[in-house]
Amino acid sequence: MNFLWLKAREKDKEKILLKCYKNKIFVYDTKHTNNSFYFKIALPDYPTFQKLAFWQVKVEEQTGLFKIKAFLIKYKIYLGMCLLGFLIFLFLTHIMISVEVIHSNKEIRDLLYSELAMQGLKKNTWQKSFAELAQIKENILNKYPTKLEWLEIEVKGMKYIIRVEERKIMPQEEEPTKCNIVATKSGIVKKLIYSKGEANVKTNDSVNKGDILITGTLKKDEETKNTICAKGNVYAEVWYRATVKMPLKKEENILTGKTRFNIKLKNNNYNDFLLRSRISNYEEENYPLFTFFGNTISLVKQKEIIKKESLYSDEQLDKEADNLLETKIKETLEEKETIITKKVLAKTKEDDTFIVSYFVVLLEQIGEQQVF
Repeated sequence: MNFLWLKAREKDKEKILLKCYKNKIFVYDTKHTNNSFYFKIALPDYPTFQKLAFWQVKVEEQTGLFKIKAFLIKYKIYLGMCLLGFLIFLFLTHIMISVEVIHSNKEIRDLLYSELAMQGLKKNTWQKSFAELAQIKENILNKYPTKLEWLEIEVKGMKYIIRVEERKIMPQEEEPTKCNIVATKSGIVKKLIYSKGEANVKTNDSVNKGDILITGTLKKDEETKNTICAKGNVYAEVWYRATVKMPLKKEENILTGKTRFNIKLKNNNYNDFLLRSRISNYEEENYPLFTFFGNTISLVKQKEIIKKESLYSDEQLDKEADNLLETKIKETLEEKETIITKKVLAKTKEDDTFIVSYFVVLLEQIGEQQVF
């Protein structure tokens, strides 16, 4: 139900209450301030009350839908401007005024412009959603599988930027008819796998770079019977010296316990806070509220952090150096290649740097085809 708070003089209190009682107008609440008397009645009773002779009574406060209606009428210009501003912002962030295809081949550019226009991707149109752009990309690539290798559609401001890679079909290289498998590195053979040719080495043999491991020359009784292209893999222990350098200090983020809340707007062109952040350094926790026209509004909890430097302990330095070494080595290893062992040769500290020298043994594929 909607209500009105009415204001009258304190000295008229008794008369007002009596009149309300006689006219069956229920008074829900009353209060007093200085020389004024306030009383609350239902909105449907107000026309009846206006017919009474108390002309010095005025409306002090409205509640419910009546209050909302009055508020909208009072601030209609301001609210209208806000709505207009939002609609303009929405329009400017979703209308695309340009399409640019980036490629050196004019034929490819013309092909893309034509196909994109057929798919509805052209200037002065409403921005497509991420799913629509993905579908357009898939449609074009499926239509030209022999011409296009890769396609990316990027939204940058009010512009589509399309990057494309032309598919170039390379002629198949003819397989050599005569070749050996030779060692690319020195080491000790640990595993030998081959499908063509004859092995010149066996497990635990020591080999040097350039040695023939699997030959394509097939002999019988020291006489060459046939020459083929050998195929196979030879895995061997290979030795290395490696050096790892890392800082003696580490930087950590420490939570202060101070938190603030903010509102973030995210779409294809914009990803930032709507209010000024009152914390300089912080971690975020995002809570999406709702999504409309490709815009996502989120409540963000900002947790203040301070950056603190501290020294690694000797144990931490050893562990971090080992992890860094393994990470760097594993980035270079192929399938079935592994680290067999590693040993620390020396550890030093220079200025703010920790330096460790290692002796490392790896299992690597050292065989490579060599035509003869």
